[in-house]
Amino acid sequence: MILNFNNQRSYIIAEAGVNHNGSLMIAKKLIDKAKYCNADAIKFQFFKADKISTKDAKLAPYQKKNIKRKISQNSLLKQLELNEKDFLLLKKYAKKKKIDFFLSIFDEDNLDFITNKLKNKIIKIPSGEITNFFLLRKINYKKNKIILSTGMSNLEEICKALNIICKDNIFLFKDNNVNIIKKKKYQKIKDKVFLLHCVSDYPAQEKYLNLNCISTLKKKFGLKIGFSDHSRNIMSSIVAIAKGAKIIEKHFTLSKKMKGPDHSSSFTPGELKLLINEIRNTEIMLGTEEKKIQKCEKFNVSSVRKSIVAKKKINIGERFTLKNLTAKRTLKGISPMNTYKFLNQKAKKNYQKDQIIL
Repeated sequence: MILNFNNQRSYIIAEAGVNHNGSLMIAKKLIDKAKYCNADAIKFQFFKADKISTKDAKLAPYQKKNIKRKISQNSLLKQLELNEKDFLLLKKYAKKKKIDFFLSIFDEDNLDFITNKLKNKIIKIPSGEITNFFLLRKINYKKNKIILSTGMSNLEEICKALNIICKDNIFLFKDNNVNIIKKKKYQKIKDKVFLLHCVSDYPAQEKYLNLNCISTLKKKFGLKIGFSDHSRNIMSSIVAIAKGAKIIEKHFTLSKKMKGPDHSSSFTPGELKLLINEIRNTEIMLGTEEKKIQKCEKFNVSSVRKSIVAKKKINIGERFTLKNLTAKRTLKGISPMNTYKFLNQKAKKNYQKDQIIL
């Protein structure tokens, strides 16, 4: 089931974003590669340029660096659009490939397509829309699961965004702290709304990743937390998993050499496959929070743990003391933790040095 966290396995999203360059054929290849990499889901971005930006909006610094030509943000976005028919075909293709499919949404007008025509069960709200009141107020968490990215935001802005999405003041920000003030309503949304820690730079340098914030968000909001990883290394997501992230989102591309704003900071399919393999290995190593004797350890208990033995010769009728008893490894015997049961008791037979006390 989509975004079901009843086990230790995290949910990994292969973020294709706009790395299709406006081509349906490339988008299908990205789905193929995401499946090959064993991602749980593939995600694209659904937008119409005129709904996102004005005609004269400038490129973001990372876009300017990667595009290397003079163009407005609106013009760039137009080149990266896919239409509704394209996304209907892509969802059908993803279903055939048996990989979850959903989209990021950037405005309130196009939300209807995702919920009513595409019938997606998940809605992703990108970091740039965390203050988009018009979009947030229209989202229905009762019908969809919501993933909210938190790049470029603080705790107060996250609180406000969540309260708008939930149509109620569930979270109160005060004195740089977050309080859950409506417990019953919180219970209804805790398995419906998810937060992604994110640093909105492309690529994000290691010194800015602030992965300890995953623990902060988990503690403050009591929701499942994930990590939208914009770094260029594998370790970032591995550390995020170790910190408790339950969702990993990673940009990927067919080739870093392709032209476009995100290709150079995205992973190749080979890198993504390696990342996912390492995440799964990390999850195995992390195990559960239960402290118990592991199956592999059971074979070693009898040969490694010690038993009560005679420290020296003990004659029949002699009392057991801390001076004539000790613990050594042997084939079988009684745990040294039961020593007090023997103290001051009389020996019922003669014991030689190192003989097991029974």
